Amino acid sequence: MEISKRKEKIQIMRPFRKYKFSDKNETLGGTISTILGIISLCLLIYGISMSFRANGDAGVALGSVGLTSAMLAIFGCVIGLISFKEEDKFYLLSKIGSMLCGIISVFMLGVLLMGL
Repeated sequence: MEISKRKEKIQIMRPFRKYKFSDKNETLGGTISTILGIISLCLLIYGISMSFRANGDAGVALGSVGLTSAMLAIFGCVIGLISFKEEDKFYLLSKIGSMLCGIISVFMLGVLLMGL
């Protein structure tokens, strides 16, 4: 009985050990896209918090922060999608960066359309 429990425990723990025997790397475009998405998200959060502090009367300076956030998100999305063309690479950062930048781009487009 003890041996079967031990084997069962080993079988349960086995999926948590992942080894990478490959010389593949992440795509450069995916890395850049993820970094641009994080910067864009930080700018977006900064702009929203400063707008709340100013009671919605932030002015041109905060508008330029929002526009910069939107531009970085669009560029990050394009670079992330182009990075899928690289062969023999891992695409995790490409997926993360493309989705993050795409979501921020759609959100900023909605904010822009609400302001018109």
